[in-house]
Amino acid sequence: MNNEIIYNEIGKLIKKERRKKGITQEELASLTNYSLSFIANIESNTYQSFSIHTLYNIANTLNTSVYNLLPDRKEIQIPKYKLICENCKYNVDIPKEIGKFLKEICKQEKELNFTCPNCHKYKIKFQEKKC
Repeated sequence: MNNEIIYNEIGKLIKKERRKKGITQEELASLTNYSLSFIANIESNTYQSFSIHTLYNIANTLNTSVYNLLPDRKEIQIPKYKLICENCKYNVDIPKEIGKFLKEICKQEKELNFTCPNCHKYKIKFQEKKC
């Protein structure tokens, strides 16, 4: 499973729990002896990794269980990449590494043309879907 996605989900749960308790980021930072930017980065997924000790410290400060700050496997959305033919609707899942590569290329190019293996037209488009 992608670590970045897991840390992002943990950050969302920390933010949700903090808000539920009526605590600001500044207050959480002060109570945990972490910097405000560290807490903000965890919640916004800018800071990609932190220790289990950090998670325990935050959970303890929020008076909740570490388990409440861990995402349920069913809730984690893992990107799924597809190539879909606009002509015949043929579609195929593609490996994550290739999907990420194509996603990066799509940022630079306006359009990518692929030949559909089913109808042999240049109508294939790249899509990223959340599962």
